Amino acid sequence: MDTTPLTDTDRDLVDRVVETNEKSFDDELLDGAHIVAAGVRTADGSVYEGVSLPASIGRASLCAEPVAIGSAIADGYSHGDVQTCVAVSYPMPDHDADEVRTVPPCGVCREMLVDYNDQMRVIIPVEGANRVARAVELLPGRTW
Repeated sequence: MDTTPLTDTDRDLVDRVVETNEKSFDDELLDGAHIVAAGVRTADGSVYEGVSLPASIGRASLCAEPVAIGSAIADGYSHGDVQTCVAVSYPMPDHDADEVRTVPPCGVCREMLVDYNDQMRVIIPVEGANRVARAVELLPGRTW
């Protein structure tokens, strides 16, 4: 998978989503809710954010990435307008993490990102540093 370094705009997006993650985490709901926050940047530079929405019934839970994309779509942007995505996770004791960190999208979210823009730039951790990959590269075996 080819990756590229982050731009200053990418770093600003990560910083903004980290702030959202830190302020939205709720340790009183479901043993820690809104653990993941995500942000997407549109072609005109607008940023939309979302947080994970856990539920007592697992199937009702939502990841942060579709919440962020849904916010952009609800505000009038089309799928092709969503250009960059990043997700960050709150440090939970059972996650072996001491600080908020960038996390790659889960498999379901990878599929969704490709559906909305297969060339979307996705910020992911690679060997200890944040890098950018194209959404389609996160699904190298996709045949449809």
